[in-house]
Amino acid sequence: MTSHGARGGQSAAWGDAQASGTPTVGWFVRRSALWVSIMVLALVLACTLYGFASQVGANDVRGVPKAPPPEFKV
Repeated sequence: MTSHGARGGQSAAWGDAQASGTPTVGWFVRRSALWVSIMVLALVLACTLYGFASQVGANDVRGVPKAPPPEFKV
C-alpha cells in the first residue's frame, strides 16, 4: 500500500525504537519478567513430572518379589 511520502506507522515506531540504541528500564523489567515466568513454569512442570514418575515407579517396584523364584530342576 502506497502512502504518498509518509512513513508507515509500524516502520516509524521501529525506527524510533532503534534510534535510541539503549534499552530502557521498562524493557529490561518486561524481558526479565518474561524469562522468570518461563523458568518458573519449566521448574513447576519438571517437579510435577518427577513426582508423577517417582510415584508410578515406586508402585512398580513394590510389586517386584524380594527373592527370585526357585529354579526347578528336572
